[in-house]
Formats: sequence, C-alpha cells, structure tokens
Amino acid sequence: MLIRMQFRKTRAGRFLSHLDLMHTWERVIRRSGLPLGFTQGFNPHPKMNFASALAVGTTSDTEYMDLDFTEDLTLEQIKETLLPAVPPAFEIVDMKLVTDKKVPSLMSIIQRATYAIRLEYVAEVTQAELDQAVENFWHMEENIIYRYKKDSKDKKAVNIRPGVYTIVLNREEGTDNKHAVLDIIVQSGNDGNIRPEEVAYGLMNAGMPLVQQVVRIHRTGLYALDDDGNMITPLQAVN
Repeated sequence: MLIRMQFRKTRAGRFLSHLDLMHTWERVIRRSGLPLGFTQGFNPHPKMNFASALAVGTTSDTEYMDLDFTEDLTLEQIKETLLPAVPPAFEIVDMKLVTDKKVPSLMSIIQRATYAIRLEYVAEVTQAELDQAVENFWHMEENIIYRYKKDSKDKKAVNIRPGVYTIVLNREEGTDNKHAVLDIIVQSGNDGNIRPEEVAYGLMNAGMPLVQQVVRIHRTGLYALDDDGNMITPLQAVN
C-alpha cells in the first residue's frame, strides 16, 4: 500500500540536511517496525520518496513523502505506530492513502512553494519604503542575482523575476522598526527553483533598504498545479 504523508520540520530539526532528513525518517520507520518495502537488487533502498529538498536552517509546515508498505494497514494504525518513534525534529500533520499506483512522483509534480521570511535591516525602515520596493520589483523586466557554485568561486547570473509570483512585505510591528516579514510564492520543482533569500536580494535590487540578515526562513507550502493552473497540495493531487 502507498501512502502520502505531510509532516513538519521543526526548529529542533532545522539544521538537518536533506540527506540527514531522509536517513532519520528511514531510522524512524525501522524503529517503528512498520513493513516498509525495499527495492530489489544488490543494494536495496527503502521505498520512500520526498518532495522538494529543504535548505539547511529552514523550517517547514509542509514537507511530504510517499511510503510504500508491503502490508495493508489503516492510516490510524500507521500514525499510532509511527508517533512514538518520531523525534522532536518532525511532526506528522496528515496522511492519505494513494490508490493509483501510477501516481506521478512527488518531486515531479511540485511547481510552487510559499515562504515566510523574517528580515532584519541595517537601519529603521518605513512601510512606504517597503511598498515602493515591491512596486519597483514588479516593474522590472529582469532582476539579476548571482548564484555561487558549491565549493567554488564561480558564479552564475540568474534572472529571478519570471519565477516570483507573489510578494507581500510588511514591517513587523511592535519591534525596533528594523524587522519585516516577507511572504512569497515562487517557482519550485524540476522546471527551476527560486530560493527565498534570492527574493530578498532581488528586492534590494529594486530599492529596498539594506538587509542586515535573513533571520528566519519558514516554508509554508508546497504545491502542484491542477489543469486550470490552480495551486493544490500534494495530498489534494492524489485520489
């Protein structure tokens, strides 16, 4: 039986890499005793598939994985068996039985991601300054940021403008007027990824005041697109 599960990556697990995350979930399921299936061949792998990888240091409410079990169980049985083995790094949110064995992989269907990003500025900012930067961003035909290759000084110019769909930028009230919260919808998946911190760089290209640091990044959603172009969750994408 195949199930699709939504889980959170909490602050306790924010420094886990994607590889660490996969290995931790494998240990959790082994410890639980649930009958997880394995691939055939010389080096069998557990039948676990994950959605879009999450950067180290980022938390999330909406991580997804598909699990293929060798026995039929109820969703209640699976959840009750898993819960005692789940570490504080994760929280199970929901799960759904996948009845179509030919369902596309999680990674292949993801096309959008939403994030909430807390920014700290070098000096105090006004809401008018933030609003103007957002307006400037939308009027730019291209917005170039630079990506550095891993373990290299080489960099590549990337136009992030086509992959950013929504920006809401509000000064954080009740603080020192140096903080704001940035909510975005961006491209994600096999066709390309816009990293959340890149949108902050792009807004500085558009005249936003200088950011001292990106304090926190939290992924609030991962989505596929239906036939009409509407965003749907990976759980909604299965029968």
